[in-house]
Amino acid sequence: MPISNLIKKLSISLIGATVLGLGTSNAAQATSFFVSTNDGKVGTVDQATGVFTQIASGPVFTDIALSNSEEIFGVTFSQLYKVNQTTSTSSLIGNLGVSNMNGLGFTTSNTLYGTGGSRFYSVNTSTGAASLVSNISGFSSSGDIVYDPVNNRFLATSAGDSLWSIGLNGIANKIGDIGFGDVYGLAFDDDGTLYGYTANRQQIVINPTTGSGTFNQNVTGISSQIFGSASLPSTGPSTSVPEPASVLGLFAFGAIGAGSLLKRKQQQQATVKA
Repeated sequence: MPISNLIKKLSISLIGATVLGLGTSNAAQATSFFVSTNDGKVGTVDQATGVFTQIASGPVFTDIALSNSEEIFGVTFSQLYKVNQTTSTSSLIGNLGVSNMNGLGFTTSNTLYGTGGSRFYSVNTSTGAASLVSNISGFSSSGDIVYDPVNNRFLATSAGDSLWSIGLNGIANKIGDIGFGDVYGLAFDDDGTLYGYTANRQQIVINPTTGSGTFNQNVTGISSQIFGSASLPSTGPSTSVPEPASVLGLFAFGAIGAGSLLKRKQQQQATVKA
């Protein structure tokens, strides 16, 4: 077989093995997000199918949050609750001391934060009391915050349907317009993709760099509005998936390596023959 054909065959085999390896190690995993509705339902939405399944009831939560130990907390405009997934009920923890809370989210250290109007709060999970962290100019909370553990910040939705970045110190900036109205829920899946939920039950994918949203599918199994969503605070943007340029680099390196090996073998054979 000519050397050039052998190199081509080895290169194709190497590319196939590399793609197979990447596909195996990064196979998509099914993810379920928790959501709350405007008629007091708390349930899960299957990220792949969009099907809602109710798991508990409570007051009308303006948002919900999932702790690092997988406990669900819910907030009304003025009170903090805890959702019992075993009994499917909700119990009052205490008054927030504010009257406009509509965004809630945990960090990986199980510290709870919330937003209401232009204000960013820390929230005591034992008493419910909210403590002001900062007043954010230009920001008006429209429904949810979600923790980004890679960048140690929250992503938040603001009135006018824009995505914002909020540091734990309260310093914030607008990322960009989402392009969808009433985005009341935010959640990261296991692969680090940012999802949003609109009040009229649209599941969208949001670019955390630009803020731009793209329609994904409709949520089925409910006819009420989605008022909030939650995911584990340890999920977030992934840094383990190779960039396309890196993968191509692996292919090129493999092909060059195979060519060099064949060249050395050809030289050795020529020396022996001589």
